[in-house]
Amino acid sequence: NVPSQVNTAVIPTDFGIKAGSGLNKVQAGACTGANNAPIPCNCPPAPNDPAFLGSLTKSLTQGFFPDQSVKTPITLAKFNDASDTSVQTNRDRATAMVQVLQSLSGNKGQGCPGVSYPVLVNQQKTGQLGSAAVVGAAGK
Repeated sequence: NVPSQVNTAVIPTDFGIKAGSGLNKVQAGACTGANNAPIPCNCPPAPNDPAFLGSLTKSLTQGFFPDQSVKTPITLAKFNDASDTSVQTNRDRATAMVQVLQSLSGNKGQGCPGVSYPVLVNQQKTGQLGSAAVVGAAGK
């Protein structure tokens, strides 16, 4: 029985920045990400956004996204195994999500920058699922 979609239980419920935040605060026409960096106002998508989840599923299923030069570090089955909370698996999950977000348009590098999802960047570093350290620093 091969899973056909991602297990949302292993995806943080919040990426640390809400799309549309801080419009024109730092740069005209841009919204504001972590460290007051300008980001596209549609970044990041919500963690439960169907387009994001669909692209993530595609990445985990085919082993790369958006093209073969960007290899996915984890399989769909391993990504979905909520009982595996190891540091390495959580880092690989975050990396897979970051790869998809950075190429969300379907073209390599045309998506959302890291400063639009600090929770995932922190998870890549720490291996802690949806670590709140960055969110707390961002003004909780």
